[in-house]
Amino acid sequence: MTDKMDDVDFSAVSLEQMNIGIEKYLEKKTGVCKVTLDERNPADRHAVLSWEQRNCCLLPEDLKSFYLTSNGFHFTWSVKLDNQTVPVGKMHINRVEQLLRLDVSSDKLTHIQPSLADLDTDSDNDDPISGIEKPTFTGRNRIYELDFCDGYSKVCLVYKEAKAALLGSDDSSPDEFEFSIPDFARVSEPTVEIWFLDRALRWHFLAASFLEYYRLMLMHLGLPQWQYAFTDIGLSAQARQWFNMYAPIRLEVDGEITEMHPEKTPTGTSVVVSTLDVTKVFKSRADRKKQAGGAQNVGQAQQGGKKKPPVSSARSQGSLINRPSQASSLAGSGKGPK
Repeated sequence: MTDKMDDVDFSAVSLEQMNIGIEKYLEKKTGVCKVTLDERNPADRHAVLSWEQRNCCLLPEDLKSFYLTSNGFHFTWSVKLDNQTVPVGKMHINRVEQLLRLDVSSDKLTHIQPSLADLDTDSDNDDPISGIEKPTFTGRNRIYELDFCDGYSKVCLVYKEAKAALLGSDDSSPDEFEFSIPDFARVSEPTVEIWFLDRALRWHFLAASFLEYYRLMLMHLGLPQWQYAFTDIGLSAQARQWFNMYAPIRLEVDGEITEMHPEKTPTGTSVVVSTLDVTKVFKSRADRKKQAGGAQNVGQAQQGGKKKPPVSSARSQGSLINRPSQASSLAGSGKGPK
């Protein structure tokens, strides 16, 4: 499945090809229902150019191609459990007009209401798993929100601008350098990466390009909080159960990433995941009653039809025990039955 996504030109494929048949794949899974894909029209080219002019930066070619094919992305699916529909999977990418920059400065902020720049105090500037330098709110980074993630985190498009290097020669005399046309900094193109910002404002590297992140999102089926699999925090127990049911291979692959860096995990402890039988999980109550009734009939057949002796009550047992003592007492007193 990953080979089809290596060299995708979004503008040259249909929406179904772009999603590599993930909708049909999920519909075949046990218990999955309400698989919904919001079909969106391509973004207007003028809207893309306006965004670049307004933000003074160019969109990456893969992201620009995506927006010119579909203005955003929203895909959801649910699971039916005991006659109840539970929302599980969600994949989302903001529209181009919703691709907003995270504002870190404001004149109205005080010590009571700090800004993101005030909270940017992480001393370790490298991602614990990938080793890549983290973005900063106060540095030469431009950060844009790709996905709000229902409030538990943010997936961000991060522009990392390289530092400028002067082109002036050290051999030039002061007079020659003063009257010559100044050569300003040679600025290379910024590096664009996809990062995950958790609720504790800690950065975690996800992908080196939008295309790579899009592939990861599809491979993880939009399972709840799947981005935490690429952090030193790890998946929650509930998320692991969903992975165990619908994406066990991805759970093993993502686990290899953290196993490569066991010294950088917070506790080093692993969560034991029980093996689930999906066919048993999604049985209805009627099926469970039938199964229980069948097991009871099998138990009776194994007993060979033999009836167990009736169990007397405690009161009857007590009366039987007391009868011999009563008879002996009557015989001793000479008042036995005539």
